[in-house]
This record gives sequence, C-alpha cells and structure tokens, in this order.
Amino acid sequence: MDSKVSLIIQLNGVFLLTVLSLFLGRSLKLTSLKYWTVSWLSLSFALICLRLAFDQPQISALLFTYYFFGQYVFGYMLVAGCRSLDGSYTLQARSESWIIPLVIVALGLPFVSAEFAQAYAIHSLFMACFFGAAFLAMNRLSTVSFGSRLMRTVLSILAVHSVIYFALFQIRGYVSIPSEIAALSATLDLVLQTTLGCGMVIVLLEKVLTDYQSANDDLRLTQKRLEDLVHKDPLTAAFTRHAFYGFVHKNAGKESAVSGCIGFFDIDDLKTINDRFGHTAGDMAIRSVVRGIREIIRGEDLIYRWGGDEFFVIMISMSSEMAEVRMSRLEGILRNVKLGEVTETVSLAVSWGFTDFTDITALEEAIETADRQMYERKRQRKERRELTTELNSHFELIPGL
Repeated sequence: MDSKVSLIIQLNGVFLLTVLSLFLGRSLKLTSLKYWTVSWLSLSFALICLRLAFDQPQISALLFTYYFFGQYVFGYMLVAGCRSLDGSYTLQARSESWIIPLVIVALGLPFVSAEFAQAYAIHSLFMACFFGAAFLAMNRLSTVSFGSRLMRTVLSILAVHSVIYFALFQIRGYVSIPSEIAALSATLDLVLQTTLGCGMVIVLLEKVLTDYQSANDDLRLTQKRLEDLVHKDPLTAAFTRHAFYGFVHKNAGKESAVSGCIGFFDIDDLKTINDRFGHTAGDMAIRSVVRGIREIIRGEDLIYRWGGDEFFVIMISMSSEMAEVRMSRLEGILRNVKLGEVTETVSLAVSWGFTDFTDITALEEAIETADRQMYERKRQRKERRELTTELNSHFELIPGL
C-alpha cells in the first residue's frame, strides 16, 4: 500500500477518534477526557500537516514543523490524561514551560536531514519517550481494570515500535530495508492508535462506573445516617416514635405471632431537677435513666423515647410480672447519680407501668394501658410522698418528739 494512502487511512481513523472524544466530552466531565480530546485534536492537526507537506514541497519545512509539534502535543496531553485518571493530577500554569523545548525540537527536526525519513526516525525516539511515560502513568493507577491493561499493552507496543523504527533507520546503510516499511508503519500506527482510543473509552466508562458506585455508596451511607437521625433520639440514643411505627409496620404482616409486654416509664420530679440545677443536668438525668433501663433489660429488648421524659420498652416473650421483677433494681441503679458538673449527687425516681400484649397490632393499645398504669403508680407515689411530708411536719410540732 502507498504510504500516502496509508496516511489518509490513518488520518481518517484518528479523526473518528477525535470526533468520538468530542462527543463523549459533552456527557462525561472528566479531566482525563479533556486532555485526551486535545491530544487527538493535535494528532489530527499533525497528520493533516504531514499530508499537505507531501504535496506542497515549497513549504514542507514549515508543515513538517507543525507535524512534529502536533505529535508532541499529542504525546504530552496523552501523558497528562493518563496521570489525571486517579483524580489527583491537573496541569498547572508552570506546565506550559514544557512547550518551549517541544517547539525547539519541532523547529529543528526538519533541518536535521534533507530526507524526511531520517528526521522522522529521530522524532520516533521522542514519541517513544511519551509512550513510555504514559505507560508508567497507567502503571501507577491504584485500580487495575481491563481498560487500563489494554492501554498499557498498546502503549508499550507503541513505545517499542517507535524505538525499532529509529533503530532500523540507523542501520539501513548496512542492512537493506524494504521501501514499504513506511507504509507498514503507518498501517501499524493506525491499528495501535485505534486500539488505544478504544482502551481510553473503556477506561473512561470504567471510571464513570466506579465514580457512580462510589457516589451510590456515599448516598447509601448518608441515607443510613439520616435514618439514624430519624429513628434514634440524639440525646439518649433510644429509638423514636417514628422508629416505633416503622417497627409496627414492618412486623404487622408477619405470620408468626409476637407477644410480650410493654413497659412505660416517666421520671419523677424532673422539673425540680431542671429548676434547681439547670436543663443540662436535666438532660443528664434523662440519659442516666435510659442507661439504667438498658442495664436491666435484655439485649434484644427495644427502648423508645415517647417524648420529654417518657419512655417505653418492648420486651418480646416476657410477661409483665417478670419485667416488674427486673424493674425493682432500677431505683437502686439510679441512687446517688452524678449529673455532669453538679457537685452533689441526686437520686432519681422513675414511675412505670407494665402490661402484656399478644399481637403486634395491639402494641399501641398496650402502650396506652401501660401509660395509664404508670400514671396511677406516679399518683400513688406522689400521694405517699405528700403524706410522709405531712406526717413529718406534724411530728415536728409535737413537743418532745
């Protein structure tokens, strides 16, 4: 095949890769794609200049300079795209200083020899350096994929091919080299460049997929945190009302029977603690009560904050009588509690009520029953405290006592 025909075919292939990169850039906002699009545009410009140089010998030196410079920009942006795949590299203003030596080499190469093939052989060494640098950049990627392996393979072949081309032209005075070598080289370049372009597309799609999966994982984590905020009380880490209704809805359709007991709790005289020591101490009291309840319930039991200083627990497969026995330890746990910066200790009192339930749909009714029992206990405790206070006052008034 004639070398000019091979060049036209190569130009068509590179042009298609350039168009593909431009279209991908409309959808994929990736730094690597931006650099690679510039590289394919530069290569297209270089090949156009080379084709024109063969038909315009009077300005061939200038066109060869444009060709070499376009090729070097292609190589430089190829390396930049490979380095930016991990997302930690972008071209800086100081990177423009690399343009100066590239321009000098591009200006000087057409005058190295009257024969373009000799200048091209030297040029091949520079391109081998670019392909080698791109290969090393791909080799440093933290994630290895099919696309990256394909690109590394093609880049290594391109580097070796460029070195071999240079070596062949250095020994052509001693060894007969077929004239078709240039045409074969252009054809091989087309195949390798097309494969390289396919590898780039695969790598970019793999990166988009990886970024999507990462964003999806972050979204799931954020969703879980939001659910925790909705389902867990930030003060006590107990479940909320919303979580309770979610629990009921989740278990309502299950065929297996769920039974147990509901315990409703309310802190006695919390307002007195708030008035005397402040709301921070009141919050500490609420935390202490929840911590105390957790100490005496089982790991599988669920504790919910109903509102303010009211809590309830769901104790599966446990009767209210057994639960009441467990609760008898609570006031001992809450005796002489330290409330943050408050110097003196405080003994906390909690009123509770327990009732059994035999079905998950009866939970809300059981909560209301336990709530009434709790308030009845609370009323009785208050009456006993008032009676005790009244009797103490009465005895203090009796002389000799």
